[in-house]
Amino acid sequence: MRTRLTVSVAIVLGWIAYVGLAAEQLASRPTEEWIKTLDAPARVAGLRVDEVIAQLKIAPGSVVVDLGAGTGAFTLPFAAAVGPKGRVYAVEIDRGLVDHVARKASDAGMSQVQSILGKPEDPGLPGPVDLAFMNDVLHHVSDRAAYLKQIATYLKPGARFAVIDPEPESSPHKGDPALIVSKAQAGQWLQAAGLVLRDDVKLFTDRWFVVYERK
Repeated sequence: MRTRLTVSVAIVLGWIAYVGLAAEQLASRPTEEWIKTLDAPARVAGLRVDEVIAQLKIAPGSVVVDLGAGTGAFTLPFAAAVGPKGRVYAVEIDRGLVDHVARKASDAGMSQVQSILGKPEDPGLPGPVDLAFMNDVLHHVSDRAAYLKQIATYLKPGARFAVIDPEPESSPHKGDPALIVSKAQAGQWLQAAGLVLRDDVKLFTDRWFVVYERK
């Protein structure tokens, strides 16, 4: 009886923890839905992964964090760019996605990838990075200013922070102001975190793409 009660309590606590995390992530959804959405061929093609990575000019041996890595569309190409002597942290707050990316990296033989279950307020990185990257993620963050400030603490001197997010007028969430983030708003938060604009990349027509730097 005690064992059954203990298991029941554990299940309830796990559900509460999951609901709490979902509440911290705006427009959250179950893992299976995320995988279906994020891996849709049209979406993946629209990411222009190779072009984005070419713009970032990642040096072999670098340490990169893919914040909100999703299904790993950028994670594995980052791993190829940093090479076997580099490191890529794939951060998600959804355990299912963390495990999904870990399996993909393992199947690809990319031991330089480390999947991390982060928190909504802190990715919990094991060390500093040369590049932090967020694609189509910032508008899902609840306290954006605080989160960006926390990420800045993980940047090495001279490290960069690249952010891509939908233009307000092109966003699929444009009917919901809570899910809209403009380039100007993000710039204010990133500057408040002690970063300076390094590049405003004109790669997309429907998304803004900025790179900030820690001096």
